[in-house]
Amino acid sequence: MAKILTKKQQTILTLIFTFRFINSKQLQTFLQHKDHRRINAWLKDLVEKEYIDRDFTPIYGTLTKPAVYFLARKGRDYTRNEYGGWQEHYLARLREDRKRSKGFRIRCQIVVDCFLILFADQVAQYPQIITEQFIEGETLPSKQFHFFTPALYEELDFMLLPHLKPDAYGYLKKSKRTTHALFYVLDAYIPRMMLRNYLKRIFTVLDEENWESENIQSLQFYFICPNNMVIIYLKRFLSSFLDNYYGKKLVFNFATRNQLYNKQKTNAASTGWITVSSSN
Repeated sequence: MAKILTKKQQTILTLIFTFRFINSKQLQTFLQHKDHRRINAWLKDLVEKEYIDRDFTPIYGTLTKPAVYFLARKGRDYTRNEYGGWQEHYLARLREDRKRSKGFRIRCQIVVDCFLILFADQVAQYPQIITEQFIEGETLPSKQFHFFTPALYEELDFMLLPHLKPDAYGYLKKSKRTTHALFYVLDAYIPRMMLRNYLKRIFTVLDEENWESENIQSLQFYFICPNNMVIIYLKRFLSSFLDNYYGKKLVFNFATRNQLYNKQKTNAASTGWITVSSSN
């Protein structure tokens, strides 16, 4: 007999499915619920019913970080049954999430924060948008920025996504022109050679794929970096790639994690992105 879930618990499962690893504080922000004890009660019940798993290591004597949640087998089965069995490839990857590294789990949570901070005006409506408008096949409204994670890429009609593999993707459609935004969260202590390979892969895809026939107004890349030194390296490598690029206009935006969180703390209007564009 299936265990009964509340509407809030169903929303929690959809959010975990969407972002893969998400902590209790982030879930509370999405659910717009002032009492964290109620959120924790829903989460505890989902853990006990074996829909989700909990990653939590208490550190006594210090301020404890919020627990992190990811889908267990029953949670994966729920999303498969609820949404018609779509995204089998994505669900297959989730089977190994118990073994994922700490760095991967942190990166997923930073993607959550990217949305919560950069698109704060959409937070309250986002679970409903994902569930009712996208997963159930409704048409997404134009003239509004839409934000997606790899959970939803297979349903999107943008040919570059499988090749560029961003950590998150967004688009804004106005009239007949579309702005595409690709978000990458870079790990701490990433080697310099890997930074160069990040950019090399992007430009290799742009050179090889026949994407310029699509109705693209601009292609925006956003890199969330662990520190300013990584930004310096990326800008240095980027200049050589742009010198040999002759396609549609590209815009690269760089910011550190601290800049992102300072925007949230100070309620600043701008994140302070460092921007580098192609000459086209």
